[in-house]
Amino acid sequence: MPEASILVVDDDEGGRYVKAHTLTRQGYAVSEAALGEAALEQIATSVPDMVLLDVRLPDGDGVELCRRIKAAYPHITVLQTSSALLSAQDRALALEAGADSYLIEPIEPDELVAVVRALLRMRHAEQALRQMNDDLEIKVIERTGELAEADRMLMSEQAGRREAESILWHTQKLEAIGKLTGGIAHDFNNLLTIVSGNLELLETVLTGERQIDRPRRLIHSALRAVQHGAQMTQQLLAFARQGMLHEQTIDLNTTIGGMTDFLRRALGDVVSLHFHPTPGLWLSRIDPVQLEAAILNLAINARDAMPEGGNLRIEASNVVIDDDEAGADLATGSYLRVDVADTGIGMEEDVAKRAFEPFFTTKGIGKGSGLGLSQVYGFVSQSGGAVRIESTPGIGTVVTLYLPRSIFTAAPDPAVNLVDHPRGNETILIVEDDKQVRDVAAEMIEELG
Repeated sequence: MPEASILVVDDDEGGRYVKAHTLTRQGYAVSEAALGEAALEQIATSVPDMVLLDVRLPDGDGVELCRRIKAAYPHITVLQTSSALLSAQDRALALEAGADSYLIEPIEPDELVAVVRALLRMRHAEQALRQMNDDLEIKVIERTGELAEADRMLMSEQAGRREAESILWHTQKLEAIGKLTGGIAHDFNNLLTIVSGNLELLETVLTGERQIDRPRRLIHSALRAVQHGAQMTQQLLAFARQGMLHEQTIDLNTTIGGMTDFLRRALGDVVSLHFHPTPGLWLSRIDPVQLEAAILNLAINARDAMPEGGNLRIEASNVVIDDDEAGADLATGSYLRVDVADTGIGMEEDVAKRAFEPFFTTKGIGKGSGLGLSQVYGFVSQSGGAVRIESTPGIGTVVTLYLPRSIFTAAPDPAVNLVDHPRGNETILIVEDDKQVRDVAAEMIEELG
């Protein structure tokens, strides 16, 4: 990765010097500004990769300054900082304004360097994904020209060939992005494992010592950031079909029915939820936790597409896919079909085709990561099913999940057999190629006895 440029904005000269000096020692190109307007002028002259921005500035609100930077330069990473005296609500406002992360001062140099590295790594990953999209679109344009000539020669097969080519291109594009996404997520997950493991061990060491409240608060804050990063890597791994699935034989009527109260609270008063159990519904072999997360993602997307209110319908049914309905994404056979349909604003065809791409979103800055639908796509595909989307502007959107049918005729007893706790005389072999992850895992298991 080339040398990254960072602009440190802080009216406190001492705090600004410590941040700038710490980052300069790590090889970053660091510039400084004491006021918000001066920072905007510097950004306009030379756009940095990251802005380390204090919340309180003499000439304006740092949160509003973050919003202005993100509006004009959405690709700049903003790391907001403030003193511990600010409330949780103030920190939430900063994140809503578009800040990519948030640190409470005073900041330990190691913590600052780790967070900056993680954010710049994610920025680099996003740029790589955008470049991949651009390259793929160029290839599609070239391929489309070749196909146009072939289509003129084979008019009788024109409609079928175009449809097959479109599905194949979309599948290959998602597969290519999935391979890149899986590699990035795996490396980032290792980093998070090392950070979270060492933080948890440090918290254990501090237990019992005096005056540990502040260090523990800092540890908890860092752990929350790690958990957020871990959630993002799980979404990326789900899209890349490399996530860990715990498949069970379940009744969709029971699983979806058990979510309705929670979904109604998530949807709010302006959206009406409609779900009725389907008699004679087959059982499905699927990870119930991932399925609930997928349905929740779809429901929240539907809610956001109905700002003035509307109806959300969830319906499950048995289907048998024959040769005419099968395609590159869906083999012939028996499936459970789940339709999640809304009466929202809908999507244009070109937007619907990109809906499952990671980081692609039509929502405003700070209102969505663009990973929700990609996680749904990856999870269902990895489970042996498929996802299809139909949308009409002004009418609404229907997302259809095809879930694998279980060979069992009855769901197993969910009772879990309890086992004895470890007694301390067991031997555990840890197999892990990353030495730092291996060391952390060994130390944490030893701490458990």
